Amino acid sequence: MKVVLPPLSPEPPFSVRIPFLLLADGVTRLTLVRHAQQVFPTEDEFDHTAWDDPILSELGRVQAAALAGVLTEQDVDVVVCSSMHRAKETAEIIAFPLGLTPEVRPEFVEIASYRELEPGVNPQTLVDPEEWAAREQAFYRQVMWDHMFFGEGSAEFRARIMGAITKLIADYEGQHIVLVSHGGVINAVISEILGIEEDMFFLPSHCSVSRVWIKEDIRRVHSINESQHLHDGIRTN
Repeated sequence: MKVVLPPLSPEPPFSVRIPFLLLADGVTRLTLVRHAQQVFPTEDEFDHTAWDDPILSELGRVQAAALAGVLTEQDVDVVVCSSMHRAKETAEIIAFPLGLTPEVRPEFVEIASYRELEPGVNPQTLVDPEEWAAREQAFYRQVMWDHMFFGEGSAEFRARIMGAITKLIADYEGQHIVLVSHGGVINAVISEILGIEEDMFFLPSHCSVSRVWIKEDIRRVHSINESQHLHDGIRTN
């Protein structure tokens, strides 16, 4: 049986659909995807380089395939990703059934946590233990990159990401962009729109989706951390 939709009603005064761009033409839709689960280091001794750029785990590839099934039902124009292995692998898996080739943009790499350290150096050996503990507790209370040692600062990171987002939107204005990146990147974008100071106010699930719609100077968050395409057996953070 064919379902006949009723005619649309005229918009009332102060319609909430209008400011959220639901009735506008030429809207840029930005779908923010966190990469799928990566391989985590298993060594007892912390080595910051082992955490920098791992590949996807087997479960991660399953997660990416689940997301690919969802995105094939949508009109995606371009898939963009950071240059890190976990983001590129995820992007390749979701782009393939769409007939697209991911565009790699290195400016969307994750926060550079220990960029000032040489490989093999344990950062805890370079800091007074009491100062380390105090900064670590401060980080647990408010996730700000400025609390960490030897890395990219909060303002610097957010400026990098928002500059890259502005260029991305300008390059693909009016299209549906899928950006595969990282938890810190996604938080930077949404925090900037919502006026949130904290660098990470939520932890996106692997292969979760957050959606932002943009037109001119209006930027609206439509969803955060969608993960209904990942059943409990394959959902991870």
